[in-house]
Amino acid sequence: MIIASAIWHEGHLLTGKRHCDCIKVAAILVAHGIGRLPITGQQGFLTDDKRFISRNAAAIHAITCGQIKELKFSSTELFSEDLW
Repeated sequence: MIIASAIWHEGHLLTGKRHCDCIKVAAILVAHGIGRLPITGQQGFLTDDKRFISRNAAAIHAITCGQIKELKFSSTELFSEDLW
């Protein structure tokens, strides 16, 4: 099951309900001297077994495990709005 949106950014896994929340976390880290802008990390999702998966893999995963019935915002990628 998908439990959070996530972004891999400069060796850090940032999580939140939506990807914009992950970007806000990254901005806080940058303000404290950890990492740098722009936030260009790979966007994906965190699973309940703590795996980071891409938007494409997350789309298949969410449908296969019954978390969602269909994608609403893309034909191949999962968006946090598909979940919450």
